Amino acid sequence: MHGSPGHSFAVATLVSWLATEAFGGYMLTSWIGRGGNRVNRDVPGAVPRSVIFGHAGLAFTGLVSWICFVVTGDAPLAWLSIGLLAPAIGLGVGALTLWTPYSAHSLPGAGTAQRRYDGMIGITTDEMLVAALEDDALTNRLVDELVASVLDRPEPTPRRPRWWLSPLVPAAHGVLATGTMLFAVLAAVSTS
Repeated sequence: MHGSPGHSFAVATLVSWLATEAFGGYMLTSWIGRGGNRVNRDVPGAVPRSVIFGHAGLAFTGLVSWICFVVTGDAPLAWLSIGLLAPAIGLGVGALTLWTPYSAHSLPGAGTAQRRYDGMIGITTDEMLVAALEDDALTNRLVDELVASVLDRPEPTPRRPRWWLSPLVPAAHGVLATGTMLFAVLAAVSTS
């Protein structure tokens, strides 16, 4: 098998799989560190532990099988690895589907503007706002107070924009998993 196109695909698969496992291991340890494995099933958006650990277990077992294939060149081990990788990817897509869309409260600074304006100038309910907007005098007062509060507010200090990179980790994991599957199939086909 050495020197054949199948061997090149096998090594590319191994490199891609190891990178995928690195991102996956990072996400798994972060999830466990934040207490994700202790979350009750009834919590909305909670992914069952069996899905997470099933995904990780199938992917790791497939990786071990793939390493055995690279060492021995035995084509059935390649197909076994693909057979383990396919449901691992399916469980990963299922976990991602349950976690998406990312809730707005998890992003930095989300909701701060809304909290700043809640209860401004004594209007605390929708009914009070509707009443104020239906009366011209109250509407004028509301606009005047709003403009005055904006003008009285100190100019915010300019900040450098912060990069929110954490969504890139699962994205990279998914792209690498897709590439791994593609390389694995190409390697298995070319060695069979």
